[in-house]
Order: sequence, then structure tokens, then C-alpha cells
Amino acid sequence: MIIGLLEWIGRALFVFFIFRVVARLFSSGGARPASRRATPTGNAEREGGTLVRDPQCGTYVPKSRSFQVGHGASALYFCSTDCRDKHVAANGH
Repeated sequence: MIIGLLEWIGRALFVFFIFRVVARLFSSGGARPASRRATPTGNAEREGGTLVRDPQCGTYVPKSRSFQVGHGASALYFCSTDCRDKHVAANGH
């Protein structure tokens, strides 16, 4: 009785793990997300470009797709024109 139960549990676990492996292969396409690391400026960096933080809503957005106000070290980057306009209206930048 107990041996039969242990065999059934073993088979169920085996099928479960096989199912998980197959599901992961098809759901993610085998690709891993881009690695990210913080830079000294507080911006996140990943493969394909630097992420910058929107000071209005806190969202990280690729620098290449952001809406910029100002230049150089004082530049601010926004995720949308709405966030940019709200920040400019509130802070006068």
C-alpha cells in the first residue's frame, strides 16, 4: 500500500517537472531578460542602452525613448509628454 503510494507520487512529480520544463521552453522562447545594474548616477543600465528614471512618476524608461528637458548633467528624462508637462508646470523647468 505505502510502496504503491510512493511510486504514484514519484511518477506524478516526474510528470510535473517534465511539464514545467516544456512550458518554460514554449512560454519564454528560451530567452532571458536583459541584465540590469545600477550606475553611480542612479540610472539603471541594460543591454541595449541606459534606463533613466522619470522624476514625475518614477518609471524607468530607455534613455533613447525618453522625453528630455535640459542638457548635460542637469537633464531630466520623462516617460511621456504628460509627465514632462506636469513636472514643468509644477517646477517651472
